Amino acid sequence: MQQQQRTIDIQAIYKYSYRQFKKYASFLIGVTVTYYVLAVVPRIYFYFQTPEEPTGEAQLISMILTMVQLYLGLGFTRVVLLLLDDNFAEVSDMFNGFRMFISYFVASFLYGIGVLAGLFLLVVPGIYVAIRFQFYPYYIIEQGDSGIIALQKSFQATKYLTMDLFLFGITVVAANALGVALLGIGIIFTYPITTMATAIIYKGLLNETQHLPEERYKV
Repeated sequence: MQQQQRTIDIQAIYKYSYRQFKKYASFLIGVTVTYYVLAVVPRIYFYFQTPEEPTGEAQLISMILTMVQLYLGLGFTRVVLLLLDDNFAEVSDMFNGFRMFISYFVASFLYGIGVLAGLFLLVVPGIYVAIRFQFYPYYIIEQGDSGIIALQKSFQATKYLTMDLFLFGITVVAANALGVALLGIGIIFTYPITTMATAIIYKGLLNETQHLPEERYKV
């Protein structure tokens, strides 16, 4: 395989993601609302209520809310991976990922440190790190990898695809920003679609597909 010629058809990926979203729309919207109500909204509210010099109690609450968001975010990704291949999924799948959470927490911590350090230095290195290591949650969920191994696999798998993934990332940010701009309601549609699109890319990386998406993920 000439991996140097690997490409990503972003339009085809979103077409399939949208088709799957329509197929499971009511369930995905419900799961997304659950995630935002339990994990995202409380953290945003607490952020704006926290004084400039937070107390020890405030810092503890902030840490707990961050852990909750990470845990449910992992569960949300798990649900999306199941629905991507038309496997059975239920809301409880968001809450029963404790065994893999330690690996996910370690990887998320290292990933966050790497991205922040890169952004602090020259911005571009931070973006590069964010792109190359972004698929670690998928390896943890599907392959049962440790945090370190998942990060390594993501870095190796994304070789020769940095620019394509950068362009894809722009579409993800733009779509979700638009979702937030639409009174915040649009995010319940854009977030599951963009997460599923990312999962499709992961599947192609996992199977070392030369031209992503794989045929099974084309409409």
